[in-house]
Amino acid sequence: MKLVLSIFFFISSFFSAFDVTDDVVSAIKGGKSSELVKFFDEKLTVKILNQEDLLSKAQAEANVKYFFEKHTIKNFSVSQSRTVNTNVQFVSGSLETSNGKFRVSILLRRNLISQFRIENDNE
Repeated sequence: MKLVLSIFFFISSFFSAFDVTDDVVSAIKGGKSSELVKFFDEKLTVKILNQEDLLSKAQAEANVKYFFEKHTIKNFSVSQSRTVNTNVQFVSGSLETSNGKFRVSILLRRNLISQFRIENDNE
């Protein structure tokens, strides 16, 4: 019985990471900082363009919201999504906005975003 429960929890934690990724991608595609913040850890590293800092959840939401207001989202596509282990996942993608293209990198730990980066795409 313990083995069956262990397998069940392992499988459900494995699939829950993918559900979080889908929700995070959806929030970025819609430019919805209020949806994205649901997945922010209490403190996270945020880099938007040339400004990087360790911020509280509220500060990070304000910065991302400001970026989304100034850069209307046209499209976001995931270029890489990798699960390092059951607790760590990395997602990167290309963000197309009204003001140009950007690279987005996201590090999730325990299904919470601990690092969020938006950088200029220097193709």
